[in-house]
Amino acid sequence: MPTRSLDKADELEVSGGHGKYTALGYRSARVATRDGRSYPAGSADLHLEYDRANLINQSRAFYRDNAIYRGIIDRAVSYIVGRGFGLRVLMPDRDMSQRIEAAWRKWHKRPDVRGLLTGSRAAAMVCREAMLCGDTGCIKRTEGLVQYIEAEQIATGNQVQTGIELDGDGKPVSYSVCPYGKQGRISPTSRQKIEAKDFLFFTTPGRPSQTRGEPILQSSFAMIHRINDVCDSEAVAWQMLSRLAISITRDQAETKAYGESVADPNKPAADSSADIASRLIELDYAIVFHGRPGDKAEGISRNIPGENFTESLSTFLRLLGLPIGMPLELILLDWSNANYSQSRAVLEQAYQTFCDWQQGEEDCYYQPLFEWRLPALLREADYGGDPAEVATEWIKPAFPWIDQLKEAMAHGVKIDRCLTTHAHVLKELNLDRDDVVMARQGEVIDAITRAKEIEAKTGVEVPWQLFCGLEVPKAVVEKSSDKTEDDTASDAQENKDG
Repeated sequence: MPTRSLDKADELEVSGGHGKYTALGYRSARVATRDGRSYPAGSADLHLEYDRANLINQSRAFYRDNAIYRGIIDRAVSYIVGRGFGLRVLMPDRDMSQRIEAAWRKWHKRPDVRGLLTGSRAAAMVCREAMLCGDTGCIKRTEGLVQYIEAEQIATGNQVQTGIELDGDGKPVSYSVCPYGKQGRISPTSRQKIEAKDFLFFTTPGRPSQTRGEPILQSSFAMIHRINDVCDSEAVAWQMLSRLAISITRDQAETKAYGESVADPNKPAADSSADIASRLIELDYAIVFHGRPGDKAEGISRNIPGENFTESLSTFLRLLGLPIGMPLELILLDWSNANYSQSRAVLEQAYQTFCDWQQGEEDCYYQPLFEWRLPALLREADYGGDPAEVATEWIKPAFPWIDQLKEAMAHGVKIDRCLTTHAHVLKELNLDRDDVVMARQGEVIDAITRAKEIEAKTGVEVPWQLFCGLEVPKAVVEKSSDKTEDDTASDAQENKDG
Protein backbone atom coordinates (compact mmCIF):
# COMPACT_ATOMS: atom_id res chain seq x y z
CA MET A 1 0.00 0.00 0.00
CA PRO A 2 1.48 3.42 -0.90
CA THR A 3 2.27 5.75 1.97
CA ARG A 4 2.44 9.49 2.24
CA SER A 5 4.03 11.88 4.68
CA LEU A 6 2.11 14.02 7.14
CA ASP A 7 1.72 17.57 5.88
CA LYS A 8 0.10 20.77 7.11
CA ALA A 9 -3.29 19.76 5.75
CA ASP A 10 -3.48 16.96 8.34
CA GLU A 11 -3.01 19.28 11.31
CA LEU A 12 -5.52 21.43 13.15
CA GLU A 13 -4.22 24.26 15.33
CA VAL A 14 -5.79 24.37 18.79
CA SER A 15 -5.90 27.92 20.10
CA GLY A 16 -4.53 28.15 23.63
CA GLY A 17 -3.61 24.47 23.69
CA HIS A 18 -0.30 22.76 24.21
CA GLY A 19 -0.05 21.05 20.88
CA LYS A 20 -1.79 19.96 17.72
CA TYR A 21 -4.57 17.43 17.24
CA THR A 22 -4.41 15.45 14.05
CA ALA A 23 -6.33 12.73 12.27
CA LEU A 24 -3.86 10.26 13.77
CA GLY A 25 -5.35 8.80 16.94
CA TYR A 26 -2.02 7.89 18.56
CA ARG A 27 -0.80 11.46 18.49
CA SER A 28 -4.14 12.66 19.92
CA ALA A 29 -3.71 10.20 22.80
CA ARG A 30 -0.22 11.49 23.51
CA VAL A 31 -1.45 15.08 23.59
CA ALA A 32 -4.31 14.09 25.94
CA THR A 33 -1.85 12.44 28.30
CA ARG A 34 0.42 15.48 28.23
CA ASP A 35 -2.56 17.69 29.14
CA GLY A 36 -3.29 15.57 32.18
CA ARG A 37 -6.27 13.67 30.80
CA SER A 38 -5.53 10.04 31.65
CA TYR A 39 -7.81 7.01 31.52
CA PRO A 40 -7.10 4.22 34.03
CA ALA A 41 -6.89 0.62 32.87
CA GLY A 42 -8.04 -2.49 34.67
CA SER A 43 -10.74 -5.14 34.81
CA ALA A 44 -14.41 -4.28 34.75
CA ASP A 45 -14.80 -5.20 38.41
CA LEU A 46 -11.89 -2.88 39.27
CA HIS A 47 -13.65 0.07 37.64
CA LEU A 48 -16.92 -0.72 39.42
CA GLU A 49 -15.66 -1.59 42.88
CA TYR A 50 -15.94 1.95 44.26
CA ASP A 51 -18.59 3.43 41.96
CA ARG A 52 -21.16 0.65 41.58
CA ALA A 53 -22.89 1.36 44.91
CA ASN A 54 -23.21 5.08 44.08
CA LEU A 55 -24.51 4.29 40.60
CA ILE A 56 -27.17 2.00 42.06
CA ASN A 57 -28.22 4.61 44.64
CA GLN A 58 -28.49 7.27 41.96
CA SER A 59 -30.47 4.94 39.69
CA ARG A 60 -32.96 4.22 42.46
CA ALA A 61 -33.25 7.94 43.24
CA PHE A 62 -34.00 8.68 39.58
CA TYR A 63 -36.62 5.92 39.54
CA ARG A 64 -38.29 7.40 42.63
CA ASP A 65 -38.16 11.06 41.65
CA ASN A 66 -37.79 11.36 37.87
CA ALA A 67 -40.89 10.60 35.80
CA ILE A 68 -38.92 10.31 32.55
CA TYR A 69 -36.46 7.77 33.96
CA ARG A 70 -39.23 5.75 35.58
CA GLY A 71 -41.25 5.82 32.37
CA ILE A 72 -38.34 4.53 30.26
CA ILE A 73 -37.63 1.62 32.63
CA ASP A 74 -41.27 0.64 33.13
CA ARG A 75 -42.05 0.90 29.41
CA ALA A 76 -39.11 -1.32 28.52
CA VAL A 77 -40.18 -3.89 31.12
CA SER A 78 -43.73 -3.88 29.77
CA TYR A 79 -42.45 -4.71 26.27
CA ILE A 80 -39.92 -7.29 27.49
CA VAL A 81 -41.99 -9.18 30.05
CA GLY A 82 -45.55 -7.98 29.59
CA ARG A 83 -47.87 -10.23 31.62
CA GLY A 84 -45.21 -12.91 31.83
CA PHE A 85 -43.89 -15.65 29.54
CA GLY A 86 -46.16 -18.53 28.61
CA LEU A 87 -44.91 -22.11 28.94
CA ARG A 88 -45.39 -24.65 26.16
CA VAL A 89 -44.24 -28.20 26.93
CA LEU A 90 -43.27 -30.11 23.77
CA MET A 91 -43.97 -33.83 24.21
CA PRO A 92 -45.60 -36.47 21.95
CA ASP A 93 -48.32 -36.94 24.56
CA ARG A 94 -50.21 -33.66 24.33
CA ASP A 95 -52.42 -34.51 27.31
CA MET A 96 -49.37 -35.00 29.52
CA SER A 97 -47.87 -31.76 28.22
CA GLN A 98 -50.99 -29.87 29.20
CA ARG A 99 -50.95 -31.40 32.67
CA ILE A 100 -47.35 -30.30 33.22
CA GLU A 101 -48.21 -26.81 31.94
CA ALA A 102 -51.16 -26.65 34.32
CA ALA A 103 -48.97 -27.70 37.25
CA TRP A 104 -46.45 -24.95 36.37
CA ARG A 105 -49.17 -22.28 36.12
CA LYS A 106 -50.57 -23.34 39.48
CA TRP A 107 -47.17 -23.04 41.19
CA HIS A 108 -46.16 -19.86 39.38
CA LYS A 109 -49.23 -17.99 40.59
CA ARG A 110 -47.45 -17.38 43.91
CA PRO A 111 -43.72 -18.24 43.67
CA ASP A 112 -42.70 -15.62 46.26
CA VAL A 113 -41.95 -16.95 49.75
CA ARG A 114 -43.70 -13.88 51.17
CA GLY A 115 -46.82 -14.52 49.11
CA LEU A 116 -46.92 -10.92 47.88
CA LEU A 117 -45.92 -11.35 44.24
CA THR A 118 -47.66 -13.18 41.42
CA GLY A 119 -45.52 -14.96 38.86
CA SER A 120 -45.91 -12.26 36.21
CA ARG A 121 -45.15 -9.46 38.67
CA ALA A 122 -42.12 -11.32 39.98
CA ALA A 123 -40.76 -11.78 36.43
CA ALA A 124 -41.31 -8.07 35.72
CA MET A 125 -39.57 -7.16 38.98
CA VAL A 126 -36.54 -9.31 38.11
CA CYS A 127 -36.23 -7.52 34.75
CA ARG A 128 -36.74 -4.08 36.31
CA GLU A 129 -34.16 -4.71 39.04
CA ALA A 130 -31.63 -5.90 36.45
CA MET A 131 -32.16 -2.67 34.50
CA LEU A 132 -32.05 -0.41 37.53
CA CYS A 133 -29.07 -1.99 39.29
CA GLY A 134 -27.36 -4.21 36.73
CA ASP A 135 -28.11 -7.50 38.50
CA THR A 136 -30.50 -9.22 40.87
CA GLY A 137 -31.16 -12.72 42.14
CA CYS A 138 -33.36 -15.08 44.10
CA ILE A 139 -32.77 -17.89 46.57
CA LYS A 140 -34.30 -21.32 45.96
CA ARG A 141 -35.93 -22.13 49.28
CA THR A 142 -36.33 -25.69 50.58
CA GLU A 143 -40.12 -25.29 50.86
CA GLY A 144 -40.35 -24.94 47.08
CA LEU A 145 -40.65 -21.16 46.91
CA VAL A 146 -38.15 -18.43 46.02
CA GLN A 147 -36.90 -15.38 47.92
CA TYR A 148 -36.14 -12.38 45.73
CA ILE A 149 -32.93 -10.46 46.49
CA GLU A 150 -31.93 -6.91 45.62
CA ALA A 151 -28.52 -6.11 44.16
CA GLU A 152 -27.47 -4.21 47.30
CA GLN A 153 -28.01 -7.34 49.40
CA ILE A 154 -25.33 -9.28 47.52
CA ALA A 155 -22.45 -7.87 49.55
CA THR A 156 -19.92 -8.62 52.26
CA GLY A 157 -19.80 -5.25 53.96
CA ASN A 158 -16.51 -4.45 52.24
CA GLN A 159 -17.10 -1.91 49.50
CA VAL A 160 -14.37 -3.23 47.22
CA GLN A 161 -15.69 -6.79 47.20
CA THR A 162 -18.39 -8.05 44.86
CA GLY A 163 -20.11 -10.34 47.36
CA ILE A 164 -19.58 -13.31 45.03
CA GLU A 165 -17.00 -16.03 45.61
CA LEU A 166 -15.39 -17.20 42.36
CA ASP A 167 -13.35 -20.26 41.49
CA GLY A 168 -10.13 -20.23 39.50
CA ASP A 169 -12.05 -19.84 36.22
CA GLY A 170 -14.08 -16.90 37.49
CA LYS A 171 -17.25 -19.00 37.90
CA PRO A 172 -19.50 -18.11 40.88
CA VAL A 173 -19.27 -20.66 43.68
CA SER A 174 -21.34 -18.92 46.35
CA TYR A 175 -23.13 -15.65 47.05
CA SER A 176 -22.98 -13.58 50.21
CA VAL A 177 -26.53 -12.35 50.91
CA CYS A 178 -27.13 -9.70 53.58
CA PRO A 179 -30.59 -9.06 55.04
CA TYR A 180 -32.02 -5.62 55.78
CA GLY A 181 -31.91 -4.75 59.47
CA LYS A 182 -34.58 -3.07 61.58
CA GLN A 183 -33.48 0.37 60.38
CA GLY A 184 -33.72 -0.66 56.76
CA ARG A 185 -29.95 -0.83 56.39
CA ILE A 186 -27.88 -3.72 55.05
CA SER A 187 -26.69 -5.91 57.91
CA PRO A 188 -23.35 -7.50 56.85
CA THR A 189 -22.92 -9.23 60.20
CA SER A 190 -26.03 -11.36 59.50
CA ARG A 191 -25.07 -12.33 55.96
CA GLN A 192 -25.68 -15.83 54.65
CA LYS A 193 -23.53 -17.87 52.30
CA ILE A 194 -25.73 -19.27 49.52
CA GLU A 195 -24.32 -21.96 47.25
CA ALA A 196 -24.49 -21.20 43.54
CA LYS A 197 -26.78 -24.20 42.91
CA ASP A 198 -29.36 -22.66 45.27
CA PHE A 199 -29.23 -19.16 43.78
CA LEU A 200 -30.49 -17.66 40.52
CA PHE A 201 -28.32 -14.73 39.46
CA PHE A 202 -29.46 -12.43 36.65
CA THR A 203 -26.67 -10.06 35.63
CA THR A 204 -25.85 -7.90 32.61
CA PRO A 205 -22.05 -7.91 32.19
CA GLY A 206 -20.56 -5.78 29.46
CA ARG A 207 -17.05 -7.28 29.57
CA PRO A 208 -15.60 -10.78 30.02
CA SER A 209 -13.92 -9.62 33.25
CA GLN A 210 -17.17 -8.27 34.74
CA THR A 211 -19.00 -10.14 37.52
CA ARG A 212 -21.51 -7.56 38.76
CA GLY A 213 -23.69 -5.47 36.50
CA GLU A 214 -24.35 -1.75 36.40
CA PRO A 215 -27.50 0.32 35.75
CA ILE A 216 -28.43 -0.02 32.10
CA LEU A 217 -28.89 3.76 31.71
CA GLN A 218 -25.87 4.86 33.75
CA SER A 219 -24.22 6.39 30.67
CA SER A 220 -27.24 8.74 30.42
CA PHE A 221 -27.20 9.94 34.03
CA ALA A 222 -25.43 13.19 33.08
CA MET A 223 -28.10 13.77 30.42
CA ILE A 224 -30.88 13.35 33.00
CA HIS A 225 -29.31 16.11 35.12
CA ARG A 226 -29.10 18.35 32.05
CA ILE A 227 -32.75 17.73 31.22
CA ASN A 228 -33.74 18.62 34.79
CA ASP A 229 -31.69 21.83 34.59
CA VAL A 230 -33.25 22.80 31.26
CA CYS A 231 -36.78 22.17 32.55
CA ASP A 232 -36.08 24.10 35.76
CA SER A 233 -34.65 27.08 33.89
CA GLU A 234 -37.63 27.11 31.53
CA ALA A 235 -40.07 27.07 34.46
CA VAL A 236 -38.20 29.91 36.21
CA ALA A 237 -38.22 31.93 32.98
CA TRP A 238 -41.99 31.60 32.73
CA GLN A 239 -42.39 32.59 36.39
CA MET A 240 -40.27 35.68 35.88
CA LEU A 241 -42.14 36.56 32.71
CA SER A 242 -45.44 36.54 34.61
CA ARG A 243 -44.23 39.23 37.03
CA LEU A 244 -43.96 42.99 36.63
CA ALA A 245 -40.37 44.22 36.79
CA ILE A 246 -39.55 47.92 36.69
CA SER A 247 -36.63 50.10 37.66
CA ILE A 248 -37.35 53.34 39.52
CA THR A 249 -34.64 55.99 39.52
CA ARG A 250 -35.09 58.85 42.03
CA ASP A 251 -33.33 60.80 44.75
CA GLN A 252 -32.81 58.90 48.04
CA ALA A 253 -34.22 55.81 46.36
CA GLU A 254 -33.15 53.31 49.04
CA THR A 255 -34.64 55.31 51.93
CA LYS A 256 -37.94 55.88 50.18
CA ALA A 257 -38.17 52.30 48.96
CA TYR A 258 -37.50 50.98 52.45
CA GLY A 259 -40.31 53.08 53.85
CA GLU A 260 -42.73 51.95 51.16
CA SER A 261 -41.86 48.24 51.51
CA VAL A 262 -42.63 45.53 54.04
CA ALA A 263 -40.54 42.60 55.26
CA ASP A 264 -40.44 39.60 52.94
CA PRO A 265 -42.34 36.79 54.74
CA ASN A 266 -40.43 34.19 52.74
CA LYS A 267 -37.09 35.25 54.18
CA PRO A 268 -35.71 33.05 57.01
CA ALA A 269 -36.34 34.39 60.52
CA ALA A 270 -32.60 34.54 61.13
CA ASP A 271 -32.21 36.98 58.21
CA SER A 272 -32.74 40.33 59.94
CA SER A 273 -30.77 42.32 57.43
CA ALA A 274 -31.95 45.86 56.81
CA ASP A 275 -30.98 45.49 53.16
CA ILE A 276 -33.70 46.45 50.72
CA ALA A 277 -33.25 43.00 49.14
CA SER A 278 -34.94 41.47 52.20
CA ARG A 279 -38.08 43.56 51.69
CA LEU A 280 -40.75 43.77 48.99
CA ILE A 281 -43.54 45.95 47.65
CA GLU A 282 -46.78 44.18 46.71
CA LEU A 283 -48.64 45.69 43.78
CA ASP A 284 -52.17 45.20 42.55
CA TYR A 285 -53.01 45.29 38.87
CA ALA A 286 -51.37 48.67 38.15
CA ILE A 287 -48.88 51.16 39.54
CA VAL A 288 -48.68 54.92 39.15
CA PHE A 289 -45.28 56.52 39.59
CA HIS A 290 -45.12 60.18 40.51
CA GLY A 291 -41.70 61.68 39.96
CA ARG A 292 -39.88 64.94 39.67
CA PRO A 293 -38.06 66.00 36.54
CA GLY A 294 -35.18 63.61 36.12
CA ASP A 295 -36.92 60.73 37.92
CA LYS A 296 -37.94 57.84 35.68
CA ALA A 297 -39.39 54.32 35.80
CA GLU A 298 -38.53 51.77 33.14
CA GLY A 299 -38.99 48.04 32.62
CA ILE A 300 -36.13 45.64 33.22
CA SER A 301 -35.15 43.49 30.28
CA ARG A 302 -35.47 39.79 31.23
CA ASN A 303 -34.77 36.43 29.69
CA ILE A 304 -37.84 34.91 28.08
CA PRO A 305 -38.49 31.19 27.64
CA GLY A 306 -36.48 29.64 24.85
CA GLU A 307 -38.15 29.59 21.45
CA ASN A 308 -36.61 26.17 20.65
CA PHE A 309 -37.31 24.61 24.03
CA THR A 310 -39.47 21.81 22.63
CA GLU A 311 -36.93 20.85 19.95
CA SER A 312 -34.03 20.96 22.42
CA LEU A 313 -35.85 18.83 24.99
CA SER A 314 -36.85 16.31 22.32
CA THR A 315 -33.22 15.95 21.26
CA PHE A 316 -32.12 15.41 24.86
CA LEU A 317 -34.80 12.77 25.34
CA ARG A 318 -33.72 10.94 22.20
CA LEU A 319 -30.17 10.81 23.54
CA LEU A 320 -31.47 9.62 26.91
CA GLY A 321 -33.00 6.44 25.47
CA LEU A 322 -30.04 5.48 23.29
CA PRO A 323 -28.47 2.88 25.65
CA ILE A 324 -31.50 0.60 25.32
CA GLY A 325 -32.60 1.70 21.86
CA MET A 326 -35.72 3.41 23.23
CA PRO A 327 -37.10 5.86 20.63
CA LEU A 328 -38.59 9.21 21.59
CA GLU A 329 -42.04 8.06 20.49
CA LEU A 330 -42.04 5.34 23.14
CA ILE A 331 -40.65 7.67 25.81
CA LEU A 332 -43.31 10.33 25.28
CA LEU A 333 -46.05 7.99 23.96
CA ASP A 334 -46.50 10.50 21.15
CA TRP A 335 -46.70 9.32 17.53
CA SER A 336 -48.23 12.49 16.11
CA ASN A 337 -45.13 13.34 14.04
CA ALA A 338 -44.37 9.83 12.78
CA ASN A 339 -45.90 7.87 9.91
CA TYR A 340 -46.28 4.10 9.70
CA SER A 341 -42.87 3.49 8.08
CA GLN A 342 -41.02 5.63 10.63
CA SER A 343 -42.88 4.03 13.53
CA ARG A 344 -42.13 0.57 12.23
CA ALA A 345 -38.43 1.39 11.77
CA VAL A 346 -37.86 2.77 15.28
CA LEU A 347 -39.83 -0.06 16.89
CA GLU A 348 -37.86 -2.65 14.94
CA GLN A 349 -34.64 -1.22 16.38
CA ALA A 350 -36.04 -1.03 19.91
CA TYR A 351 -37.43 -4.54 19.64
CA GLN A 352 -33.97 -5.93 18.91
CA THR A 353 -32.91 -4.73 22.37
CA PHE A 354 -36.12 -6.07 23.89
CA CYS A 355 -35.49 -9.49 22.30
CA ASP A 356 -31.99 -9.61 23.84
CA TRP A 357 -33.47 -8.93 27.26
CA GLN A 358 -36.22 -11.48 26.69
CA GLN A 359 -33.59 -14.11 25.92
CA GLY A 360 -31.73 -13.18 29.10
CA GLU A 361 -34.94 -13.43 31.12
CA GLU A 362 -35.56 -16.89 29.68
CA ASP A 363 -31.99 -18.17 30.15
CA CYS A 364 -31.33 -16.72 33.60
CA TYR A 365 -34.76 -16.82 35.23
CA TYR A 366 -37.60 -18.76 33.62
CA GLN A 367 -35.78 -21.86 32.39
CA PRO A 368 -33.62 -22.41 35.53
CA LEU A 369 -36.69 -21.86 37.69
CA PHE A 370 -38.69 -24.40 35.66
CA GLU A 371 -35.88 -26.98 35.78
CA TRP A 372 -35.63 -26.56 39.55
CA ARG A 373 -39.38 -27.18 39.96
CA LEU A 374 -39.59 -29.89 37.27
CA PRO A 375 -39.38 -32.96 39.59
CA ALA A 376 -42.30 -31.65 41.68
CA LEU A 377 -44.27 -30.76 38.55
CA LEU A 378 -43.80 -34.24 37.12
CA ARG A 379 -45.01 -35.83 40.35
CA GLU A 380 -48.11 -33.66 40.29
CA ALA A 381 -48.77 -34.58 36.64
CA ASP A 382 -48.22 -38.33 37.35
CA TYR A 383 -45.40 -38.59 34.84
CA GLY A 384 -43.00 -41.43 35.47
CA GLY A 385 -40.72 -40.99 32.49
CA ASP A 386 -37.32 -39.39 32.11
CA PRO A 387 -37.35 -35.63 32.94
CA ALA A 388 -34.85 -35.15 30.11
CA GLU A 389 -37.68 -35.93 27.68
CA VAL A 390 -39.53 -32.77 28.72
CA ALA A 391 -38.71 -30.07 26.19
CA THR A 392 -39.97 -26.52 26.67
CA GLU A 393 -40.74 -23.46 24.63
CA TRP A 394 -41.38 -20.06 26.18
CA ILE A 395 -43.96 -17.81 24.52
CA LYS A 396 -42.77 -14.23 24.88
CA PRO A 397 -44.66 -10.95 24.40
CA ALA A 398 -45.18 -10.17 20.74
CA PHE A 399 -43.88 -7.28 18.68
CA PRO A 400 -46.14 -4.26 19.31
CA TRP A 401 -48.77 -3.70 16.64
CA ILE A 402 -48.77 -0.30 14.96
CA ASP A 403 -51.50 -0.71 12.34
CA GLN A 404 -53.48 -3.88 13.01
CA LEU A 405 -54.89 -4.14 9.49
CA LYS A 406 -51.47 -3.82 7.84
CA GLU A 407 -49.87 -6.19 10.34
CA ALA A 408 -52.59 -8.83 9.80
CA MET A 409 -52.28 -8.53 6.02
CA ALA A 410 -48.50 -8.87 6.28
CA HIS A 411 -48.87 -12.05 8.36
CA GLY A 412 -51.31 -13.44 5.80
CA VAL A 413 -48.93 -12.78 2.90
CA LYS A 414 -46.04 -14.43 4.77
CA ILE A 415 -48.13 -17.56 5.39
CA ASP A 416 -49.26 -17.66 1.73
CA ARG A 417 -45.63 -17.35 0.51
CA CYS A 418 -44.36 -19.99 2.97
CA LEU A 419 -42.19 -17.41 4.73
CA THR A 420 -43.65 -18.42 8.08
CA THR A 421 -46.16 -20.81 9.60
CA HIS A 422 -49.51 -20.42 11.29
CA ALA A 423 -47.95 -21.60 14.56
CA HIS A 424 -45.19 -18.98 14.44
CA VAL A 425 -47.64 -16.16 13.73
CA LEU A 426 -49.80 -17.21 16.67
CA LYS A 427 -46.70 -17.46 18.82
CA GLU A 428 -45.83 -13.84 17.98
CA LEU A 429 -49.33 -12.92 19.14
CA ASN A 430 -48.69 -14.73 22.43
CA LEU A 431 -51.17 -17.50 21.51
CA ASP A 432 -50.86 -21.29 21.39
CA ARG A 433 -51.79 -22.86 18.05
CA ASP A 434 -53.38 -25.97 19.60
CA ASP A 435 -55.65 -23.82 21.76
CA VAL A 436 -56.62 -21.55 18.86
CA VAL A 437 -57.26 -24.42 16.40
CA MET A 438 -59.26 -26.38 18.96
CA ALA A 439 -61.41 -23.35 19.73
CA ARG A 440 -61.89 -22.63 16.03
CA GLN A 441 -62.85 -26.25 15.40
CA GLY A 442 -65.59 -26.03 18.02
CA GLU A 443 -66.88 -22.78 16.51
CA VAL A 444 -67.03 -24.26 12.99
CA ILE A 445 -68.92 -27.35 14.16
CA ASP A 446 -71.37 -25.18 16.08
CA ALA A 447 -71.84 -22.84 13.09
CA ILE A 448 -72.59 -25.72 10.68
CA THR A 449 -75.09 -27.16 13.15
CA ARG A 450 -76.90 -23.83 13.47
CA ALA A 451 -77.02 -23.33 9.69
CA LYS A 452 -78.58 -26.78 9.22
CA GLU A 453 -81.19 -26.06 11.91
CA ILE A 454 -82.23 -22.87 10.12
CA GLU A 455 -82.44 -24.67 6.78
CA ALA A 456 -84.55 -27.49 8.33
CA LYS A 457 -87.03 -25.00 9.82
CA THR A 458 -87.32 -22.52 6.95
CA GLY A 459 -86.04 -24.34 3.90
CA VAL A 460 -83.57 -21.49 3.33
CA GLU A 461 -79.88 -22.35 3.00
CA VAL A 462 -77.79 -19.96 5.08
CA PRO A 463 -73.94 -19.86 4.84
CA TRP A 464 -72.55 -21.37 8.05
CA GLN A 465 -69.57 -19.01 7.91
CA LEU A 466 -71.84 -16.25 9.25
CA PHE A 467 -72.01 -17.91 12.66
CA CYS A 468 -68.26 -18.22 13.37
CA GLY A 469 -66.87 -14.93 12.11
CA LEU A 470 -65.46 -16.24 8.81
CA GLU A 471 -65.81 -14.44 5.51
CA VAL A 472 -68.43 -16.05 3.29
CA PRO A 473 -66.78 -17.26 0.05
CA LYS A 474 -67.78 -15.35 -3.05
CA ALA A 475 -68.96 -18.51 -4.79
CA VAL A 476 -71.36 -19.27 -1.94
CA VAL A 477 -72.79 -15.74 -2.09
CA GLU A 478 -73.29 -15.97 -5.88
CA LYS A 479 -74.87 -19.41 -5.56
CA SER A 480 -77.26 -18.18 -2.89
CA SER A 481 -78.14 -15.14 -5.01
CA ASP A 482 -78.83 -17.27 -8.11
CA LYS A 483 -80.99 -19.63 -6.09
CA THR A 484 -82.98 -16.73 -4.67
CA GLU A 485 -83.60 -15.38 -8.19
CA ASP A 486 -84.68 -18.82 -9.43
CA ASP A 487 -87.08 -19.20 -6.51
CA THR A 488 -88.54 -15.77 -7.16
CA ALA A 489 -89.06 -16.54 -10.87
CA SER A 490 -90.63 -19.91 -10.02
CA ASP A 491 -93.03 -18.29 -7.56
CA ALA A 492 -94.00 -15.70 -10.14
CA GLN A 493 -94.68 -18.41 -12.75
CA GLU A 494 -96.82 -20.37 -10.28
CA ASN A 495 -98.86 -17.28 -9.51
CA LYS A 496 -99.34 -16.63 -13.23
CA ASP A 497 -100.46 -20.20 -13.92
CA GLY A 498 -102.77 -20.13 -10.95
